[in-house]
Amino acid sequence: MRLVSLRELAFLSICVLPFVLFSPMSAAPQADEDGGLLSSNIDFAGSGRVRLVPDNLFAVDFQDESTGWAGGYYGTILKTEDGGESWRKIETPYTDLIRRIDFSDELTGFAVTSRGRILKSEDGGVSWTVSHTEAHTNLRDIYCLDARTAWVVGHEGTILYTADGGDTWVRQSLTDFQGRDLPRLNGIARFENGRLILVGEFGVVATSTDNGSHWSVLGGGESSVTYTSVATWGNHAMAVGLGGALVKVSELPGSALETGEELSLQIENVNSGTEEHLFDLSLQPSGDGLVVGQGGVLRLVAGAPDSLLAPIENLPGFRWYGGVSAVDKNGNYIVVGSSGALLTVESDRLVAHQMVRW
Repeated sequence: MRLVSLRELAFLSICVLPFVLFSPMSAAPQADEDGGLLSSNIDFAGSGRVRLVPDNLFAVDFQDESTGWAGGYYGTILKTEDGGESWRKIETPYTDLIRRIDFSDELTGFAVTSRGRILKSEDGGVSWTVSHTEAHTNLRDIYCLDARTAWVVGHEGTILYTADGGDTWVRQSLTDFQGRDLPRLNGIARFENGRLILVGEFGVVATSTDNGSHWSVLGGGESSVTYTSVATWGNHAMAVGLGGALVKVSELPGSALETGEELSLQIENVNSGTEEHLFDLSLQPSGDGLVVGQGGVLRLVAGAPDSLLAPIENLPGFRWYGGVSAVDKNGNYIVVGSSGALLTVESDRLVAHQMVRW
């Protein structure tokens, strides 16, 4: 039997490997009796090739139907001005993992990184500068109320607040947290009436009615649940987490923030129908929304029974999805994830923009 030389093996790898790595992917048709987003409704844009490099994406934020930003490994920041049809890379001098991006308007936005940097842009994401560095801290999320007011959360119970557009950042704290170790705080959002809510490790759910001067912990210290993200509609919130955790937080009828009294909140655990890790969610004003994670994408109908948390088939070739943002109020979303995945969810189908050029 003739042995293959190393030179021949190298030649074969050059010729054959590209066809293995970049072969077109297709989804097997499946019945869609309930109108759900199944793999038969997945369209593949472009050539059907996937860029197999470690450009995992975690952050995505849309300001309007056309303009949005995405971010991920190695300081990657992308911008689209056509609703996600095409993306261009924004050059930055940073190599941090871009964890979350939030723009308050078409020009002003912030991004937080795994190395404790808060980046700011005042020209629509074309250029970025360091607004603040929280040494040795992994920052996880940011919420911008307007161009001057924002909150950032991260590891070791980190809560930062600015009221001057990022010129200065003030540290806030979980006033009545009783746990031994400070939790990793992973998500922050704001109710319609002004109440802030944050979530994190140890099952922490905390709220503030005074812009973060005091945070009341509703749960935490004992739980093994880690919540990874939170989003709101009206005066309700949904948080997702590891192991398929899903919880709904609502203000009880008759509560009134303007009275200055601490509002009564109800926390309700919801069966997500999965034990896979969930990483992010985005909600419409109606409360309907999209949840993304290790197991794919879930469609959420707010306040509905568990059965209405409808799974969407996982795209072949992608392992997880790390971020999601609503593009408009009509059920359209952009989803980002591993291997540079950029997906458009168009209310009744998934469109995979697989050839991402950057």
